[in-house]
Amino acid sequence: MVSVAYLVTVAQKYGLDASRFLECIHEAWLQGESLFDGILVKRRQMTGHDGIFLITQSGRIMAQLKLRSNVLEYMRKMDLRDFRLKDRPANMETKAEPENLMIKDLNSEARRFNLEAKVTEKSAPRVVTSKWGKEFLFSTVTIKDRSGTIKLPLWNDQVHMVSVGDLLRVENARLKRFQGELQVRADKSTRLQVVEKKR
Repeated sequence: MVSVAYLVTVAQKYGLDASRFLECIHEAWLQGESLFDGILVKRRQMTGHDGIFLITQSGRIMAQLKLRSNVLEYMRKMDLRDFRLKDRPANMETKAEPENLMIKDLNSEARRFNLEAKVTEKSAPRVVTSKWGKEFLFSTVTIKDRSGTIKLPLWNDQVHMVSVGDLLRVENARLKRFQGELQVRADKSTRLQVVEKKR
């Protein structure tokens, strides 16, 4: 069975941000797959409390892992700043500043980015329950700039904050792939701001 230390070693080997790599694996556990910095993590199989994951980069296999749900839950809560491998800090990568991008510029190679776009559609809010029984309020909005459209999932307080017609600025966001479709993901490092409210 794979340990967190091994996962951090894999991240270091490929020059990845270790925190983001672990977050991506956890997201794949919940949603089936996750994408960041050109790395695709797919949950291939679930058996009881175990999950088997395939990790690829540009179609090339990096690793196949078997993880237990308690390891995945531990990954979600841990702070890698306090985590060390022998003689090497876990967080080796200096974070780059996010780029200001248009929607047409977003692809699987995009890292952190900033985006400004108008909300054109919003799904009805609903409550979803995680694998561990925690409830979240969820909605998806479609945002549009002059170059294209893309979906942005909203969680909890974000759901009430955003309305159709609002102009949003999303700072330090990243991409994820859900059911084969690229979406903007606002995680704990992302700032979501309503620049202009619908009149």
